[in-house]
This record gives sequence, C-alpha cells and structure tokens, in this order.
Amino acid sequence: MLEDYANVFNERKLYLRFSGLMQAFIESFKGSKIKGNVAKRGTLFNHYYSEFRYHLYCAYYFLGQLDLLENTIIKQYNELKPFIEFQNEVKIEYDSFIVHEYLLRIMPFLNTLFILQDRLMVVIGLFLNMEFQDPVRKPNESNKVYNKKVKNFRSKLQSFASYATNYSDILKPFPKEVQELVVNYWNQNGQEIRQYRNLNQHQFNLLEEAYIVREPTERFILYLPDNPNERNFENLTYDKNRVAIDYFKSEIQKFHDIIEEIMEVLGVTPERHEFATSTSPNANKIKDYNEGDLMKIWVIKNEAILFSVGEKTPNGEAAKLALRKIKNKIVGLKWDIK
Repeated sequence: MLEDYANVFNERKLYLRFSGLMQAFIESFKGSKIKGNVAKRGTLFNHYYSEFRYHLYCAYYFLGQLDLLENTIIKQYNELKPFIEFQNEVKIEYDSFIVHEYLLRIMPFLNTLFILQDRLMVVIGLFLNMEFQDPVRKPNESNKVYNKKVKNFRSKLQSFASYATNYSDILKPFPKEVQELVVNYWNQNGQEIRQYRNLNQHQFNLLEEAYIVREPTERFILYLPDNPNERNFENLTYDKNRVAIDYFKSEIQKFHDIIEEIMEVLGVTPERHEFATSTSPNANKIKDYNEGDLMKIWVIKNEAILFSVGEKTPNGEAAKLALRKIKNKIVGLKWDIK
C-alpha cells in the first residue's frame, strides 16, 4: 500500500534530505509576512513538493509489484514444470495473464520516473525563489509568433532535459554544484531511461523480449534493447542482455543519489518522512466548505477518520470540524493469482 512507503523510506534511509526540504522551506519564511507573492510561492511549493513525494512513493510501489509478479510467474511455472519435457532450451517464451500483469506495470514506472525528472528542477527553483523572464520580443514580431515563443519557453521550464541541456541558459541561475550534478546525471543516466520510456510510448517496442531463462538460475526476465534511441524497431538489438527490473532498480538508485546530493548542496538537513495520504491542493481547505457540502474520509489501516463541516460563523469560517472514527475491515488488496 502507498501509505506504507513513508515507513519504508525511513527504514531504508531513502530521500531523507528531500524530506527535510519542506522544513527548510518553511524556515526560510521566518520574519516574512505570508501574503501576496510570498503566499503564492508557498502554495506552489507545497503543491509540487507533495506531488513529487507522492510520485516517489508510486515509483517504488511499482517496483515492488514487479518483484512480486516476477516471483509469482516463477511459482506458476514451477507448478507446470514436472509435466514439461525439456530438450536443450536455454530460455522459454512464457506467456500467461500474470506475465501481462507484469508488463502492464512497466510503463507506469517509466512514466512516473519521467514525471519525477521533470518536477525536480521546478521544486528546486521554487525553493530557491528563482524567477525566469519570458523571452525578449523582437522588433516587428507578431503577437502570434511571440505568444507561441513564450508558451514554448514556459513549457521548457517544466522539462528536466531543458535544464540539463541549458536551454536558453535556464540552468545558469542555479548554484554551480547543482548545475554539474544535473548535467552529469543527465549524460550518464537520466537521458537513457527517458529514451526507454519514449520508445515504448511512441513505438510500443519495449515489451517483446520476455522469457523464463533456465541458466544460471531459472528466472523470468524482460530484456531491454541496447539502443533505446533507435527509431526503427527493426534495428533494435539485445546483445547486452539488459534485465529490465535490475536496470530500473539501478536507475532509481542513481536518481535518489542525485536528489540527495543536490539537497546537501542546498544545505538541507535530513528529516524522517511523515505519513500522508493526500496530495490534493484542497486537502487542507475543508473549512472553506459550507455545512453539508463535503465530507472527507481518511482510511488508515484498520481505522477510518471522518471529517465534516459544521455551521459557519458570521465571518464565514467553519465554526467546527466534526471528527469521528469508525472501524475499517478492508486493510489490503489481494490479487486472486492462481
């Protein structure tokens, strides 16, 4: 369950400096009046920070599911093995509904890492209070051309690749050490795993080489192509025997390391992860609703907490938020894998 991943991250000591970023951000406001642009920046930072943390949890959740499904595929295969007459096969093209469950989780993982890459520099930019100016308008440039240029520039501010390649010098305002970490990560790791995502997104050529290999140990494996930047699927090669799940785990560890190194450069102190289930920007605004408009139910393990809005005071704020706890019997989701 996603709600367990705060504890998982704490146990594995993952992203502890990133967890401390929120506290560092709050401390940076000491002595400031929280209104106007300051309040707007705080709202944006909270939104992107919460989104980023949620997608971190999702990425590890998908990896955990891939591990579970790989083991389940082998269990299913072992049930069949006594009835199979082998010759000299070194690998088996194995297909079952569990294999399809496995393959269904490849793209969500890659998309999640894609989102995390793109959001990283947005979060850091907000933390550092960076402001990027729209492109200068050229003489005699039409409104249509200029507006398109501005729209393109602003979209680039949401792309990790733009920072890593220093599009329009947008990486230059960041500390020198951060610039070096971003560029090195992109060149050594970040660009390639993004290419795998694009390969499957646009050509659907990432899920074809799935086998049970028999040596050195029997294992279900999805092989990734050696050349994910290849646009012609007929030219994809698989000579390196790159195992998808092993590669994904290695790459997310590299992503973890780059984040923590950047946080250290920014002077962020490690903090334990606190449990949270919602990333909605309206999660803390229930008091703004009228009586009877909305109830929030927060299910945690074997308990459900109910929040509801009471009558409003003359100044328009909720006079009370009713809170009640009830028992919850469904604490997990179990797949019926046979």
